[in-house]
Amino acid sequence: MLRSRTSQSYILICLAAGLSLAGFRAISQASAGDARAEKGEWAAVFDWPNVPIHVHVLANGKVLFWGRREKNQGLDPHDCKPRLWDPAKATDPFSFTANEPGFNLFCSGHTFLADGRLLVVGGHIMDSHGEKKATIYDPATNKWAGIEDMNKGRWYPTAVTLADGGVLVSSGQIQGNQGNNKVQQVLDPGKDKWRGIVEHKTIPLYPRMHLAPDGRVFLAGHLQTTQLLETRDPSKWQVVGKSKGQQREDGCSVLYDAGKVLIVGGGRPPQKTAEVIDLTQGTPAWKDAQSMAFARRHHNATLLPDGTVLVTGGTRGDGGPHPFNDLSKPVKEPELWDPATDKWITLAPEKESRLYHSTAVLLPDARVLSAGGGEYRLDNGHENAAKDSLRNGQIFSPPYLFRGKRPEISSAPESVKHGDTFEVGTSEPDKVGYVNWIRLPSVTHSLNMNQRFNFLKFTTGDAKLKVTAPADGKACPPGHYMLFVLNKDKVPSVAKIIRID
Repeated sequence: MLRSRTSQSYILICLAAGLSLAGFRAISQASAGDARAEKGEWAAVFDWPNVPIHVHVLANGKVLFWGRREKNQGLDPHDCKPRLWDPAKATDPFSFTANEPGFNLFCSGHTFLADGRLLVVGGHIMDSHGEKKATIYDPATNKWAGIEDMNKGRWYPTAVTLADGGVLVSSGQIQGNQGNNKVQQVLDPGKDKWRGIVEHKTIPLYPRMHLAPDGRVFLAGHLQTTQLLETRDPSKWQVVGKSKGQQREDGCSVLYDAGKVLIVGGGRPPQKTAEVIDLTQGTPAWKDAQSMAFARRHHNATLLPDGTVLVTGGTRGDGGPHPFNDLSKPVKEPELWDPATDKWITLAPEKESRLYHSTAVLLPDARVLSAGGGEYRLDNGHENAAKDSLRNGQIFSPPYLFRGKRPEISSAPESVKHGDTFEVGTSEPDKVGYVNWIRLPSVTHSLNMNQRFNFLKFTTGDAKLKVTAPADGKACPPGHYMLFVLNKDKVPSVAKIIRID
């Protein structure tokens, strides 16, 4: 019997996503002999009010999202109507935020601040013309509030939370032939003013960037030359090395362990290759990982609670009616990469083609929401066909949810400090094999700007675990994380969202 309030909420997620109550119980109780334990399972497709191109899981468990426009608008509105999806509601789960940001947040960058608010930078005036505005969404009030403008416009920028809780913003197109914004800017914690730092003359749009273990920021792609950025004075870029494949535009990069980055797919034509680098080594260098079964671009890469990486969607083509999105060659089969074995396995296919402008995020119940796609101009300047703008989503239950009983978290703190040892209640602590947490996702354009993974040290006791938080913000930047306990077969619990600062 499912008794906890958290479990009851996720029964409602299942119902909202088209999965029956019996199906939810089957996920919790399925045996290792279940075929879904090898391939996973997709719930039914369900409708969304618009195309979710920017998607974020909040510390309260709700999902904030927005698209390019409302259904009956043209492609370039100057407003934006962000919404919330409440997975705990079986009926009427969608609602608007209490106010609007005042400009179009499409093609913006974003990451969570240490207190759980979402910083959004840049946005859309028209294609290749970026806003210089910035705004913050506060889940506690459900409101947006603007902050100081940035130096110039940014369309396709990246935002990264730093070790001290500040945020680095990089790249983004200014306006048309003015090119990319070369200036890196930092919003220091507790400040409302931007600090300009070093330029990068060739930085790509939506650069794939991650906080490194020494506090610098690693530029993983899509350029072949990869670099580290020191954000304090004297700020500077340092070349680390070159990835082996071609440029991985519209590919994915994931910080899957402390200082360890995976880059996968991307490029024109799309690649199926993958590479890894370990930034904790004295001389970091890219190494080949096993290739995927399918070449892809415009896919998404999602960290899972067991330390694996799920790749969903994308196209293996590089032509068709739009150079960014080959509708004729979608890849509907997800693939799962295990860093421990460097092996990919192919999973159950999704129903829809999740291509350009699709998104994927990990939910606190350890399932993955895959949604959206479409909302772009064709070569002739016309918008894509209405059928290719996907106002819907589908939820994937990974194989680990069909491998036996799930552990439960009965109690955990709301917040901890770096280096703290804290207690997590669970009914069968002796069966726990792993305690991991994942920073809340904030994703768009095949780039999750906020997710990162930590394996946590723990000891077992009477109906509880004693878990040690990472030592500092370099290993684990302040903010909210989904804490999972997993049994020795790597079956995860429903998460408890915890803040570290």
